[in-house]
Amino acid sequence: MVNDELHVVHARAAGLDVHKMEITATVRLCDGDGAPQCETRRFDALAPGLAALSAWLCEHRVAAAAMEATGVYWETPWEALSAAGIEVQLLHAQQVKQLRGRKTDVEDSRWLARVCQFGLGTPSFVPQRRFRELRALSRHRQTLIAQRSRVRNRAGKVIDRGGVRIGGVISDIFGMNGRRILDGLVDGIGREAILDALSAHVRSKLERLGDALSMTLRATDRLLLADLLDEHDALDRRLANLRRHIDDGLAEYDAQHRLLQTIPGIDHASAAAILVEAGPDPVATFGNAARFAAWAGVCPGNHESAGKRKNARAKAGAKHLRTVLVGCAHGAARTKDCQFHAHHKALTIRRGHKRAIVATAHKLARTVFAVLRGGQPYRDPEVDYEALVVRRNAPRWLAKLGEFGHLEARPDGTLTVNWAPA
Repeated sequence: MVNDELHVVHARAAGLDVHKMEITATVRLCDGDGAPQCETRRFDALAPGLAALSAWLCEHRVAAAAMEATGVYWETPWEALSAAGIEVQLLHAQQVKQLRGRKTDVEDSRWLARVCQFGLGTPSFVPQRRFRELRALSRHRQTLIAQRSRVRNRAGKVIDRGGVRIGGVISDIFGMNGRRILDGLVDGIGREAILDALSAHVRSKLERLGDALSMTLRATDRLLLADLLDEHDALDRRLANLRRHIDDGLAEYDAQHRLLQTIPGIDHASAAAILVEAGPDPVATFGNAARFAAWAGVCPGNHESAGKRKNARAKAGAKHLRTVLVGCAHGAARTKDCQFHAHHKALTIRRGHKRAIVATAHKLARTVFAVLRGGQPYRDPEVDYEALVVRRNAPRWLAKLGEFGHLEARPDGTLTVNWAPA
């Protein structure tokens, strides 16, 4: 017969129902063959209460304590109990959800203590404190990037409302030439002076730009545009400051940071965000690529019933890492001469753009894990890198050979290289 009885993992366990200003704690003691003993107390969530909670748990010789991942409120109890030498398990709320009509703070804490004692939950990954601090910086950076995008959209609406629709002529109104035009509009500079200040990149569009600048912004629109540009510049400075702090925090992991940037679609900032979210060593933390991708929330869900597989949403996972990977997947899908471009194109035909992007993010997550595990730069299996280098550099090589007299043109149109190694 198969023994399906629950086995005690921690004879002395605790469950914590954490709220903003109060913590309900239950200790569950299972010594010997008798019935388990439970005791519940409430503690203040401020520093004196956390000290009293730690002392109370140590008094009962509690080995492990479980709590739900409740917003950001779990972090200070986590630090206090970890400093007291207690193993703290952070559990996903979905795993320990109570039945409707039976949910109270006391019942939640008692159930968490039972889950901890019998090892019924899978603890969430919690990186070391240094990386939790970097997470806060990285996530704040993502918030500022979204805020800067809103500022750019509002600035575009201001000039569009005034009839100066340069966004239909140049691709980025906040690029080098676009910013020169915006600054000129704010300063009230004439159309000809603005056009003369533009670089050669837009010379073919000067006539169209002149037509777009033929209308004059009202004083109110100029005031709004100036304010939005000031806000945009301030956000740029804040983002640059955050980037410096994040880079300094990841200086020890510069090798991993550079490896991730060899993957298509992943730039400097994205590589830093992936490292910050996944921790210093995702290979040791998750064990294999499938678990890492599942934790990132880019794996397809499973829904099978009566032998039939049905469509299922991917689970939420680490939403911040998922956001980064999906953003990188958009870049990888637009990068030609790589497997991600062909992968996304083939899936888009069958499953649509959105599902194809998530599937590309899944492939990207597995690639990230493989690159970090192997410690080698990314090499695309579908790309002949030697031929790619030749194709990119051959014109420059031929020009230099001709410049130094090592290249001879024959009457039949072919070229001969007259060069011997020294």
